[in-house]
Amino acid sequence: MKNIRITFSLSLLTISLAISCSTAPVKWYKPGTSQATFTRDKADCEEALLSTGTTQRTKELYSLEGCMEAKGYTAIPLSSQ
Repeated sequence: MKNIRITFSLSLLTISLAISCSTAPVKWYKPGTSQATFTRDKADCEEALLSTGTTQRTKELYSLEGCMEAKGYTAIPLSSQ
């Protein structure tokens, strides 16, 4: 019974951390990039994320933000506009 409570508590903590660490909506900016190029780059990043797997370690290593930044984009929080 004690193990069940510990497991449940850890699960709640993990969910809480995941929610609090979620990113706010952003607009991606890269000078000189067309809408078509942006759409293709974002789709490439999303496809790459789908093919990486779903383990927690994989999610920590690969993110849409990291992929877009590697392609030269800057994230601008929508709340700052």
